[in-house]
Amino acid sequence: MAEFLNPTALRGVTRLLVMQPTAFCNIDCDYCYLPNRTDRTTMPVETAREAARFIFDASLNAPDFTVVWHAGEPLVVQPQWYRLAMAAMQEVAPQGLGLPHAIQTNGMLIDEEWCDFFLETGMRVGVSLDGPARLHNARRKTRSGQGTHGRVMRGIEQLQRRGVPFHVISVVGRPTLEAADEFMDFFQSHGISNIGLNIEEIEGPVHTSTLEADGSQQAFQTFFARVIERASQAMPVIRLREREDLLACLESPGFGTFGHNSQNVPFGIVTVSVRGELFTFSPELAGTTHERFGDFGVGQLPGASVDQILVSPAFRAMWPEIEAGVKLCRESCLYFDICLGGAPSNKLAENGSFNSTETMHCRMSHQAVADAVLADLEGRMPRFERAPATAALDKISP
Repeated sequence: MAEFLNPTALRGVTRLLVMQPTAFCNIDCDYCYLPNRTDRTTMPVETAREAARFIFDASLNAPDFTVVWHAGEPLVVQPQWYRLAMAAMQEVAPQGLGLPHAIQTNGMLIDEEWCDFFLETGMRVGVSLDGPARLHNARRKTRSGQGTHGRVMRGIEQLQRRGVPFHVISVVGRPTLEAADEFMDFFQSHGISNIGLNIEEIEGPVHTSTLEADGSQQAFQTFFARVIERASQAMPVIRLREREDLLACLESPGFGTFGHNSQNVPFGIVTVSVRGELFTFSPELAGTTHERFGDFGVGQLPGASVDQILVSPAFRAMWPEIEAGVKLCRESCLYFDICLGGAPSNKLAENGSFNSTETMHCRMSHQAVADAVLADLEGRMPRFERAPATAALDKISP
């Protein structure tokens, strides 16, 4: 509970610092949960410095700490701003610690200047692309309702031509589940070999999903099983984030001993808004509102400290309920060691409370994925027939 937490106990816990350079987005996706997408305010460079200072002064940064630039469309802000912001953050980092940066973009603004910047800084690039044009354009549209697929693909072609490494994140809705081969044909034919799948979630102001339809969980598992099969057959092999993450989890020496994931442990993820407001737990909570939790903000830069946050009304309202929900998952779910208690944002949106268990998100993103990956592994294992006892004895006879 909150009263037992202290800054010392939280050292090394933050894996992601999610930075919102602007809330503005140049497109209008049907399933987007982000508020304030018409606000063109840009984060002051000094706020980026203070965000890094907040992390490093309290030694919150984990060994795999990464800064992620996200939400709304980060490429609306120009490369030179990022150079200044990244330099400011590096100035307050511990000596000798290089800060890895990543960015998630809709890809429409990628050009030669951005490619120069990505190569210069080594920033990891993720592009949002929902597959072939008919699936992508059905949900990812301009403000005038036009499809965005063509412009995204031009951005990806720029990355490929310049040799900029990137991965793709695809949002999967019910129509995608009926098109596994079309989906994989598209990525294979365009030389895209690193893919992550986000289900169409219910969270924040988004109250419905096409995956709520009857039979969607089984359809998703069937879809994902086929995606695994196609990915392994591709040349080169297509890397699936969900499969790789699950295998890494199973191979970890600590498997079965972990009690939380980054979304439900305090400061596992820290999110900073364009105006310097601090959030923890699921990044999707940032900027949304709730009748009991307000806007979920736990502090304000500059000046916020871990000590202040731990006793703030917002944190003390959220953390006991989130922890109680994790405990319920631990006691009731066979998949706990994979999911580690779920995502608070999904629990609140789907179940009405952090103190709850299974969600559509965990049934698909964790349970169905685990079942499909383990079935695939089992299918690849050689089958051995028991040898007759005399045959075994023959091998050790003189």
